[in-house]
Amino acid sequence: MSMGLMVAAMKLRVGNPLRKLVLIKLADNASDIGECWPSYQHVADQCEISKRSVMNHITALCEAGLLRKEIRKGGPKGNSSNVYFLTLDGGAPPAPGVVQQIHQGSAAGSPPSESPAPGGSAGAAPRTSHSSEPVIEPVIEPFATQASAKAATGQVVPFAPQQPRVEIPADMPGPKDQACKTFKVWANYAMAYRKRYSAWPVWNAKAGKQMALLVDRLGVDVAHHVAAHFLKTSDAAVLRKCHSLNELLANAESYHTQWVTGQRVNGTTARQMERTEANVSAAEQAAQMVLAKRQAGERNEYL
Repeated sequence: MSMGLMVAAMKLRVGNPLRKLVLIKLADNASDIGECWPSYQHVADQCEISKRSVMNHITALCEAGLLRKEIRKGGPKGNSSNVYFLTLDGGAPPAPGVVQQIHQGSAAGSPPSESPAPGGSAGAAPRTSHSSEPVIEPVIEPFATQASAKAATGQVVPFAPQQPRVEIPADMPGPKDQACKTFKVWANYAMAYRKRYSAWPVWNAKAGKQMALLVDRLGVDVAHHVAAHFLKTSDAAVLRKCHSLNELLANAESYHTQWVTGQRVNGTTARQMERTEANVSAAEQAAQMVLAKRQAGERNEYL
């Protein structure tokens, strides 16, 4: 096991959580010079994935320059085996003339590293594989690496501008450019106005300035809501003026509060609230008088 390679492997971004797990497993089995030769099946068993997935990820790591694979022939029965050299510290790519064979794979990149290990063939002195050593797998966060994989691929999600929920009639007066500061608030006011009065409100330079002032006072995110809510008001004074912009702008904050609370205050509701407040005030005064007499030891004539 090479702790240096383990640390380097954990710090790398390879664009796939299982691929990173395979890389860490190889680092776990590697010597200090980055050499290891675990079987596909051993890596698959330790990583709890299929043998085919291991082959694919190893190929991808080779293509990314993080791993170099040599095929060594001449085993006891003439079989071939793979020997891997981890190249994680930004070293040179594989030296020319090294026999490599790559299986199917997929992966994202990272820097290459270590130079090839000194020669030798399968007929050299027997070596003990590191794959028999006990393995303590690191904690992997697969879903966190998925986000970084998207960033690594350079994919850009196009921004789609918000479109109106209803079709804007071509004959609506006022600004037509949706990027205009007053377009959204005016469109909401005008559409609600036409729904109530079956006619478009008048658009002129003064109306444009009033819309801009309304946005400045209430904010671009809520001004259009308040403008549409204003047309639901049935107060007699507002109706006489046909929900003019003068009235909306003069009491913008009041209509904002009505929109937030879902209330519509008119002359009748205002008088009812006034009477309720007066009754509450009278009851409080009567209670204070009774309490004062009780504290003074006087008899309460109401009891």
